[in-house]
Amino acid sequence: MKISVLGTNGFLSTSIAKYAIEAGWSLDMYGLDSPTGHKCDNFYKVNLMDAELDCSGLVDSDIIVYAIGAGIQANLKEGFNLIYNLNVTAPVTICNKLKELEYKGVFVTFGSVFEMGETREEKFFTEDDVLASAAQAPSDYVVSKRMLTRFVTSYKHDFTHWHFIIPTIYGPGENPKRLIPYVINAIRNNENLHFTAGDQTRQYVYVSEVPSMIELAFKGHLPSGMYNIEGKETLTVKEIVTAIHRYYGKEVPEGCFGTVQRSDVGMKYLALDGRKLRDAIGFDANIKITDVIENY
Repeated sequence: MKISVLGTNGFLSTSIAKYAIEAGWSLDMYGLDSPTGHKCDNFYKVNLMDAELDCSGLVDSDIIVYAIGAGIQANLKEGFNLIYNLNVTAPVTICNKLKELEYKGVFVTFGSVFEMGETREEKFFTEDDVLASAAQAPSDYVVSKRMLTRFVTSYKHDFTHWHFIIPTIYGPGENPKRLIPYVINAIRNNENLHFTAGDQTRQYVYVSEVPSMIELAFKGHLPSGMYNIEGKETLTVKEIVTAIHRYYGKEVPEGCFGTVQRSDVGMKYLALDGRKLRDAIGFDANIKITDVIENY
């Protein structure tokens, strides 16, 4: 079993790479910098902003995972050229190159529940809901992910292509400024906390459940298509903050909500309906946030 992961030292790409190593798969990594924190069989330095990827070395891979992206963390203020190139142009180019090379394996890309945009609905969204959403997009990241999803669901190809729509992923190694590590570290260090109003609802999946799902899909011969990954928990920011405080036997400090603004507050409710994937391969996420706090 050989897997090639495009993207090094990212949160998701690192989790997939570590899973592959533990499973005993042959692992090739492609990215700007050699991977830190884990080994691989081969590392290839690539900069997709400078040149197209030579895909000829990929075609003997059973699975190719495109885990490169930009724009998800608004605080990084990444330029729109970077966002559209890495999120749209590069993966589209790779798809077409793999067609030319008559690739026979599996290509994996990722979409995001953020593609729903500033929807007013409060429900678990299906693949069709995500694909058809015309709600206001609050960022170039959302627009770029919509563009990739529309391409993937439209183009013709003979290899297998799975496009997984993911909810909020979390786990050790994520940006410490994101909600869960931010709360955990503040409690541990007795620091003040500041949040938005806290009424946004998000669905959460533990990062290591993504590579285990990919293995399940491979063993189950999942057909090409767009599939939602449904997380175990769907919670408001307030509910997460409260749950983490309770875990540590603490009370949530008064006055910490409504003290900051974020660009995603217009997206009030983002959750995915994963029945299509569940029916196909039996995947169910089963890890709760409070199960893994000690891993941070």
